[in-house]
Amino acid sequence: MTIKLKLLYSVMAMGAFFFVQTISQAQTTVDEFLAKWENSMQFTMEVVDKMPEDLLDYKPHESAMSFQEQIAHLSNAAVAMSQRFLDGPDAQNILEAKPSNKEELKAHVKLSFEYAMKVFKSVPENELGNTLEVFGGNTASKRQVMVLIDDHTTHHRGAAISYIRANGIEPPAFRAM
Repeated sequence: MTIKLKLLYSVMAMGAFFFVQTISQAQTTVDEFLAKWENSMQFTMEVVDKMPEDLLDYKPHESAMSFQEQIAHLSNAAVAMSQRFLDGPDAQNILEAKPSNKEELKAHVKLSFEYAMKVFKSVPENELGNTLEVFGGNTASKRQVMVLIDDHTTHHRGAAISYIRANGIEPPAFRAM
């Protein structure tokens, strides 16, 4: 094989490698994210459904949030971050809600997730890469903020699931999509 042919094959192989790398790192579209967010809401509702009403105030340690506080926190944080960083409309009425029982907590989860979904839908695709200042002077794109909201939700829902297990209750099965 000639040196030119070897060089051509090497360049083609590197090109294919970089093409695959680019595709594998493609950004999630808003529609894909919204489908994931809808699933996250349904999974969170299933988690709330699994915890008995009389255990909503359960916490594994005095310094920890209770189950109800975990769920209210993840709900409120989705609203607050959507409002602040993604230019959502005023949501003070949602943020001031204090659910006191399971039905109120479920209604709060639904309202909060729907608010965030509405804000996510309002972000134009061509603005997802726009950066802004977030916590502690850090910068993030709007896409990263959406992922942060989802990650934060997952973190606190996971804590709530551990509370269910700590009480000998089988949590809902994981929902990937």
